[in-house]
Amino acid sequence: MLGDNVRVSDPDLTPAPLEYIDAGGAPVAPAPVPARPARRWLPLVAGGLAFLVVLVGLGLVVGDWAARNIEMRALVTRIEASEAAMGELQTNVQDIFAQYQGSTPLSDEDRAALDADLRAAAAAGRDAVAKAGDGVASVRWLAWHRDVSDAQEAYLAHNRAWQAYLGKAAENASEFGRPQDAVNETFMDAEDPVRSAVPAPALFDLPQRLDVIFAPPDSGTPGQEV
Repeated sequence: MLGDNVRVSDPDLTPAPLEYIDAGGAPVAPAPVPARPARRWLPLVAGGLAFLVVLVGLGLVVGDWAARNIEMRALVTRIEASEAAMGELQTNVQDIFAQYQGSTPLSDEDRAALDADLRAAAAAGRDAVAKAGDGVASVRWLAWHRDVSDAQEAYLAHNRAWQAYLGKAAENASEFGRPQDAVNETFMDAEDPVRSAVPAPALFDLPQRLDVIFAPPDSGTPGQEV
């Protein structure tokens, strides 16, 4: 109730306008957040990395294949030199025997000369085969190329058997007339490891060169068996 002296219209009693306050109406939606731009570069980067991985892997495979071919070319070349030294010794021995074929029975003087010639040929052949063996042993290969190492060791066993054979013949020429099982067996044992170490596809005519080296005795292309 108002007093008699107060008027409702008195400006001092007029309520001040209130600011709007949401006191229970619908919640005010937050301002929208701008969408992040799509990372369109991600597929490109992923594709580039995948291509790089494939390229590097392919490069490693091709590089390893090329390295094996180069290693085997060096090994086969050294083996060919060793086989040539053995073949030269065999030719020299045959030539020496040929000089005395018409002199049967041999005189004591001829026998002494033949013995000396054969022992000299054996000593020279032993040194040549040993030098060729050093060449085979000098071939280097990558640490994980164990098949190349096995091929090298298998052939070196044959080369050493020849050195032992010729070392005995240099002291006693009658060794030329005895069976040389160690020489023949090591030659046959070397074939599989050497052929197995040749990569596929092979370069430098490696399979054909091995065909010549390991040709059967009756093929017209002599391998170094005795």
